[in-house]
Amino acid sequence: MTIHPVYHAVSSLTGHHNTAIVISHGLGLVAAFFAEIMMLCWTRGADGARAAARYRAAIAAAAIAVLAVLFALTPEVADTPSSWRLDNIDRPTVALYSVVYALAFSWVLLDLCRLSIRYSRMVVTAQTRIGLQLFTVGTAFGLAYQLMAAVDGLVGVTGHRFPAHTPLSLALVCTGVVFLCLGAVVPLVATAVIEFVRRCRQAWLCQRMEPLYRDLATEYPQVLKGPVWYGAAGWLVNWYGNGRRLMQRTIEIHDGLSELRPWLDDLAYRVGAAEAMREGLDAETVALVAQAVQVADALRTKRGGEPGHQIHVEMAEVATDREAVWLARLAQVYRTRLIGHALGALAARRSPAGRQAVRNPS
Repeated sequence: MTIHPVYHAVSSLTGHHNTAIVISHGLGLVAAFFAEIMMLCWTRGADGARAAARYRAAIAAAAIAVLAVLFALTPEVADTPSSWRLDNIDRPTVALYSVVYALAFSWVLLDLCRLSIRYSRMVVTAQTRIGLQLFTVGTAFGLAYQLMAAVDGLVGVTGHRFPAHTPLSLALVCTGVVFLCLGAVVPLVATAVIEFVRRCRQAWLCQRMEPLYRDLATEYPQVLKGPVWYGAAGWLVNWYGNGRRLMQRTIEIHDGLSELRPWLDDLAYRVGAAEAMREGLDAETVALVAQAVQVADALRTKRGGEPGHQIHVEMAEVATDREAVWLARLAQVYRTRLIGHALGALAARRSPAGRQAVRNPS
């Protein structure tokens, strides 16, 4: 049977074959201490955490030093398949070791519970709050395990021991570890899923803008801020753009509509609205159809070589945070059959007979 060289070297220096126990306990306290400092930085800021960390570091260092002394004073015992602490709890030094370690760890875990509850009330994102709550539950199970270990140690000081309860200890530890892992994993996974869905939605909005975007980009290539991608490749580029591509496309469409403004006719807007209302559509869809007819008519007029004009143009008010959604819906309405019917009705209104009918409705 071979022994790991590092473990053998440490054991030969200390004279104990169970040196890994005190090393693992010390590292556990150090890890919990740094988790405590992380929580302090989140709740108090770097400056406020610095002073609070000093006395916590002193207590953790003192506890580790006491553990090392008690472990060194413990006569060497044979390796045990279960728990060195529980199997030797009737030894005074082991009992005191158990009490010191359990109380030190309980103090850190209690502080972590308190700080995580406080920080969960400060965070904005739901997934981070849930992760902190899971972390709090995990530390509570760990605290229960350490308090039970402290009671074992106090009873061991008197030379007695409780009946074997390794399954209960194992259940508390495993449950606490599961909740601690969930507290770390849930925010990461939830954030990744939310980010993935958000990017998919942005790429989808870019793709839905394409009918209107293609025509405006063809008519006014000067409004383009960068290379244009369409189809599946465009969807991937827009997804990878993380919002920048959607913002860029929204700006380019607005710039194209601004260039098209001299050809936007208020009559086209009114005819489009009338056709939409005749179909029994809701007010928001009526505004979409009216603006789509206005844009389609302006592009057709511009391509026909007719000069632009300066008239009052009624434009639908669009909230800033809904611009991309509005333009995506506008682009989809822009190519529907209803727009073709409205353009036909608009052409009839502009014909000499149509203008005469408007002047003399009787």
